[in-house]
Amino acid sequence: MTKESIKFVTKTTLLYAFTYLFVGAIAYQLLTKQFYVGDGSIFTMFLRSESNQSQWTHVVQWQFPMLFLRSLLIALVIFPFINVLQTFSFKKRALVIFSLLFVLVHLAAAAPSPGNIEGFVYMRPELMNPKTFLLVQPEMIAQTILFAIGTAYILSKQPKLTS
Repeated sequence: MTKESIKFVTKTTLLYAFTYLFVGAIAYQLLTKQFYVGDGSIFTMFLRSESNQSQWTHVVQWQFPMLFLRSLLIALVIFPFINVLQTFSFKKRALVIFSLLFVLVHLAAAAPSPGNIEGFVYMRPELMNPKTFLLVQPEMIAQTILFAIGTAYILSKQPKLTS
């Protein structure tokens, strides 16, 4: 990899990690905390939560290393498409990146989640209902929009790569 390639992957990795944490923290406080703690904490049926400190220790230990691994993998998957994406207008580039990530990472992901298509098929009804589905969407949409706009900007400043 060239110096420019490494810069792209590093910037994109950091951007994804930042948007994930920033939007996730806001969405958690405003929309989804109810699913993790308290009487309606339905996510605790399948996720670790701060309501159980012994389990939460695992999250605290692994959250950042795994977030950076995920972020790096996403950056590396986008990397081969830099030259194609750079031929698009800024708006089209952002829309393509948003569409790819929103659909592949979230909506059509193979692992069931209360906010994706697989969840409708495989999750128990008390975990998968219209309210839960709708309340997790703003987080995913905002994360993906910010990441797409940020990546489109990074690509606008990225020199064309030669093969």
